Amino acid sequence: MARPGEAPLRVLVSLHQGGGAGSVNSVLRLALGLRERGLHVRFVCPPGSPVEAEANAGRLEVHPVPLARGGRFTNARALRRLLAGYPVDLVDAHGARDREAFTWLGLTGRLPVPAIFTRRSWPRTLRVENWLAGRVAARVVALSEPVAARLVATGIPRGKLQVIHNGVLLDRLDRPVHEAERAAWRERIGGDPDRRTIAIVARPKDQWVVLQALPLLRTPVRLVLSGLDGVALTAPLREIPDRHAVVRLPFLPDVRPLYDLIELALHPSRWDALPQAVLEAMALGKPVIASDASGNAVIVRDGLDGLLVHPTDPAAWAVAIDRVLGDPAFAARLGAEARRRARGGFPFSRTLDQTIDLYHDVLGR
Repeated sequence: MARPGEAPLRVLVSLHQGGGAGSVNSVLRLALGLRERGLHVRFVCPPGSPVEAEANAGRLEVHPVPLARGGRFTNARALRRLLAGYPVDLVDAHGARDREAFTWLGLTGRLPVPAIFTRRSWPRTLRVENWLAGRVAARVVALSEPVAARLVATGIPRGKLQVIHNGVLLDRLDRPVHEAERAAWRERIGGDPDRRTIAIVARPKDQWVVLQALPLLRTPVRLVLSGLDGVALTAPLREIPDRHAVVRLPFLPDVRPLYDLIELALHPSRWDALPQAVLEAMALGKPVIASDASGNAVIVRDGLDGLLVHPTDPAAWAVAIDRVLGDPAFAARLGAEARRRARGGFPFSRTLDQTIDLYHDVLGR
């Protein structure tokens, strides 16, 4: 926030993804929150994308720039032209393509302002790429401690790292949900009184381990897989016992009403930095079972506000699901603690505070 008589801090927030992921929502809400705190935010995103439409609806200063896969040099030229025409005080890049482009600009002496690289997924970048990015970046933000440790192991200087957790996006969760919205979701997922409804609300991750757990699962369930695409959405499912049903759905922009219809949220993933899907389910008071890996284990305290299970062991998933669905008091206790944990432990206001403090630190303000 600018002091009296001081010009607002100008920041370019860039993201090459266009929608369909919790990370995209997080970056958009971050940009909007920074603007509300008095910063001048220029928001770079793909043209014609859902996130561009949302950013325009939120009255951000939007700069639609297509960043092509494998287009490091053309992407760098496009971003350099943008910076020349629309000066800023610093850059905060949240995607791989923008990070690669800004790294090239920095290495070639054409990046006029400090750059912050925010790592929103589990680092699978080549070590040489991380090393080069670490040379250019003023700071590298990791969304969780496991991500920070992995970045250090793959070439990022420890002194340039800062952990800033995702904050739960309560504006998406605490809005009124109308019965017509629930009815639309009931029609999508079906249902009957003999099956319990559970869900994975995420892009393709390790959904396969839960599907393989179904033959071992005693409690009849309707498993809703929302957010799939490609083969994950269309490939034949094998060995699903008749006592269970599986509903597969593509990405839908508003899944909030679905949470009112499920008893249990699952998050089988080994590669999330700090998943919004887990935070959102917990903030809504849903018991959560997640893979004991990466950012899941930062959010969920096993046995207290959720369950952590071996990421790739179908039998462990079946035991955990049966345990929660078979013990209503235990499920209610997990859900209540989960709500407190997500809302109290991961406030979005703290994410904004720490991000702005980081900007000021980088600029020596």
